[in-house]
Amino acid sequence: MDRSNARTDKVDAAKFRIAFYSHDGYGLGHFRRSLLLAQKAQEHLGGLEIMIVTGSSRAYFFDLPPDTQIVTLDTVTKDRDGNYTPRNDLMTLTETLSRRRKTLRRSLTGFNPDLLVVDHVPTGLRGELLPLLADLKARGTRLTIGLRDIIDEGPLVKNSWIKDGCSQLIEHLYDHIWVYGNQNVFDLGKLYGLSSSACERIEYLGYLRRSVHMVGPKETASTSIQVPSALKRIVCVSGGGEDGYPIGSTFLETLELYPHKLEGTLITGPFMSRADSQSLASRFGSISNLQVLRFTTHLEQHINSADLIVTMGGYNAMMEAISTRKPTVVIPRVFPRKEQWLRASLFASRGLVRCLHPDDLTTASLFSEIKDALSSPPPPTPEERGLSMNGVGNFLSRVEKIRQQFFQLRKVHPVAKSDLIGA
Repeated sequence: MDRSNARTDKVDAAKFRIAFYSHDGYGLGHFRRSLLLAQKAQEHLGGLEIMIVTGSSRAYFFDLPPDTQIVTLDTVTKDRDGNYTPRNDLMTLTETLSRRRKTLRRSLTGFNPDLLVVDHVPTGLRGELLPLLADLKARGTRLTIGLRDIIDEGPLVKNSWIKDGCSQLIEHLYDHIWVYGNQNVFDLGKLYGLSSSACERIEYLGYLRRSVHMVGPKETASTSIQVPSALKRIVCVSGGGEDGYPIGSTFLETLELYPHKLEGTLITGPFMSRADSQSLASRFGSISNLQVLRFTTHLEQHINSADLIVTMGGYNAMMEAISTRKPTVVIPRVFPRKEQWLRASLFASRGLVRCLHPDDLTTASLFSEIKDALSSPPPPTPEERGLSMNGVGNFLSRVEKIRQQFFQLRKVHPVAKSDLIGA
């Protein structure tokens, strides 16, 4: 499904064209990262045509910056064992992947990007970007792999990348390797077994600071931000929500025990099952100091209004927390990946957050963490603990450098890439 904002069907050859790919097999994280970068690029660079190709079924909820379009792929999710399965019960996984491949090829070859930024999965979900990547590069598209700071434990990613051909693609096909993190926090190239030549090409851009003034989904009355009160306000975010019920339930039970001290908002996430979200709403919805939201319009504003944040340990959630210097209790996911646990532990060791293992999660342990966090001094800034938070700025500077190179090439060879659309 294509959806565009102020865009005609014809590609404007005078504009620099950027395509983002985010497979989004679980939650919204990859799409939200791509949308952030697209929004910032349109805001600060201008003169761009942008396409975001995503597997997120909720992408259409979000407003888009100008001259930006979204193409949604048939959606998949993960089962309890971490294996992909189609969200559409009437289709097999093979059928779903075939449809995704066709949509990808039709959309990206028609758009003919100057720059393609692939988020997280070098080959695409189940290799769906192959052989499309090579075809795009032959047309002149600059290929970039954008990686979050941590994917999983080193040996697991190293073996997986070798098995799936990701290491080969990164080393021999991608023109740029951009990491949205710091080498001094997590040395991705070394820990994931990339060659010395590939490691030398990695550019650690820094973490992507999240702003509270971002393009977000359309506002609805049911997701309004509560007015200030004398109670300490706690906001709990359970990621996309598919595995967020234990955290959400424990959070609400904890605050139910202390109605005269704390008030809380639980944002379940759009992928929590309707049965689970309705169960939480019916159990806690009538309690005056609690609010249960399924899908908020502006997550950053909710976080900015909180006195304390309880969250899982996903990349975007952690960036939102440390960017605001709010006391934060992180309850990271530990299965099927250790990514969130590794990130939460590293940030906790720097005093940026407090980390509670999900196996230790009880109302007593959570309240103890909340109480201690509220009575402690504010956490330090990320910069005070050695983190660079200028990932967005560094991303923009590199995009601008690539754009200038393309414009110089077009001056020298005016009959070039833009004429290859029908090739």
